[in-house]
Amino acid sequence: MNLDALRNIGLTENEIKIYLNLLKAGLSTAYDIGKKTGIYRVHVYDKLEQLMDKGLVTHVYKGAKKYFQATHPSKIKQYLEDKKRELEAEEQAVNAILPELEALSKLPKEDTFVEVFKGVEGLKYFLKDIIRTKQEVLVTGIDDQKYQEALPVFMKQYFRDLHGNNIKERVITIKKAGIFLFGRELAPTTHYRFLEETRFNPTNTFVYGSNVVIVTWGTPVTAVMVKNQAIAETYRSHFEHLWNLASKDAPKELSKEISKEIPI
Repeated sequence: MNLDALRNIGLTENEIKIYLNLLKAGLSTAYDIGKKTGIYRVHVYDKLEQLMDKGLVTHVYKGAKKYFQATHPSKIKQYLEDKKRELEAEEQAVNAILPELEALSKLPKEDTFVEVFKGVEGLKYFLKDIIRTKQEVLVTGIDDQKYQEALPVFMKQYFRDLHGNNIKERVITIKKAGIFLFGRELAPTTHYRFLEETRFNPTNTFVYGSNVVIVTWGTPVTAVMVKNQAIAETYRSHFEHLWNLASKDAPKELSKEISKEIPI
């Protein structure tokens, strides 16, 4: 006998064994069912309960003993009809809340991802990511000399890629004598403005696309990247406020600019 039809309507293997045994044997105790099917008696009781819930098994008492019997096979059709009505009711319930579910699916989604990078390779990772993003990058609290010392060759490549991809970089740094800046020949798309020390936040922060990167120059240097559009917009708005306050005039005495003609 092909039993797939019984499996397809949701009967388990043990339920099928018990149901077929009862069809053949008639009235049986749980002990007898377990003995004939090889199913542990504790599981027999569990499956009998489930078959009774489906209307495929009933029970009667003879004296103190409880006997089980299979209902007529036509009850399988009744069971399917009951399942069909249940599914229709469930479908109606889902249809009733579907507009709300669809409205929820259209709400803006803001996921926040945080990555931490250590060492100079971490610096390279997010600087390369700036190039991949191809959007303006806003920088505050920068100490250019530290980047030049940590990544002397890579920084030339970085500025070449900024220029080659027409990516604008705006930097707010401190207004003081001896501040180190990358030169115009090396970094033609980088623009500086200067804040007095009393207004300057030394935290080294990069904002580009939906990313905010905070760099701390400890041992080792650590870059924390936060990916969240709302957070990036908050930092971007604060940067614009500072940019408007900052001076376009560089300090009178700058340390030597790093500049070198770069092939594009």
